[in-house]
Amino acid sequence: MKKLYTLFLLICPFILIAQTNVGLTGTVDGVYINEFHYDNAGSDTGEFIEVAGPAGTDLSVYTITLYNQSGIDYDTVTLTGTIDDEGSGVGSIHISFPSNGIQNGGNDGFALSSSGTTDIQFLSYEGTTTASGGAANGLTSVDVGVEQSAPYSPSIEYDETTMGWGLSDTATPGDFAQGAILSTKENQIDGFDLYPNPTSEAFVNISSDSRAPMKVSVYDILGKQVIERSITNNRLNISNLNTGVYILRAQQDNAFTTRKLVIN
Repeated sequence: MKKLYTLFLLICPFILIAQTNVGLTGTVDGVYINEFHYDNAGSDTGEFIEVAGPAGTDLSVYTITLYNQSGIDYDTVTLTGTIDDEGSGVGSIHISFPSNGIQNGGNDGFALSSSGTTDIQFLSYEGTTTASGGAANGLTSVDVGVEQSAPYSPSIEYDETTMGWGLSDTATPGDFAQGAILSTKENQIDGFDLYPNPTSEAFVNISSDSRAPMKVSVYDILGKQVIERSITNNRLNISNLNTGVYILRAQQDNAFTTRKLVIN
């Protein structure tokens, strides 16, 4: 019996420190990867990874590790600062990478980790990979299911409402928005423009190539609809909205466009 008890004590620590990949829908102590950009049609520019979470979270204990298709870690970044409050006690920050800093192509990915927890968010694009070192050592990534390819969307973003990833028509590193925020390049409103954005005015201008009426809906970061209106004069009154980040979704002639709206 004593030998068995000793063996249990030797094995138990290894069981306790087993890592867990929280995947698409989990968090690392409340923090998670929310948006990223890794590929362009030409030379790669503006590459970034955004993380979101509760306002005031100290990020100095978090790291992001980049992995190639062979599961080898090729860069690790220690995060700094705290998450800001962009409304309702949540916010985000982003980490910028130099040109070609995030590898293109299949089976590449990145892991978000934190000291003091065995939870890791290990995501990839264009396939999965198994880490052979670094923070996610031994774990297999979870593919986000979408990729940046022709026509090369500005970013890939997580939708907290559907708990899935999709192509975003606007890259917004460091500006957090929660809810049904994603759209694809298909069936977009031709010539759509939203300005000024960010704004401190009581209205925004919305224009397109069509003169047809436009149905406009605005959602707060919790996904609650705060405005629903049909406009014909290219101007939307937003005087009832508080400072913060919102999602504006427009419909015109059976086409749709979604934008983040920032009110200062």
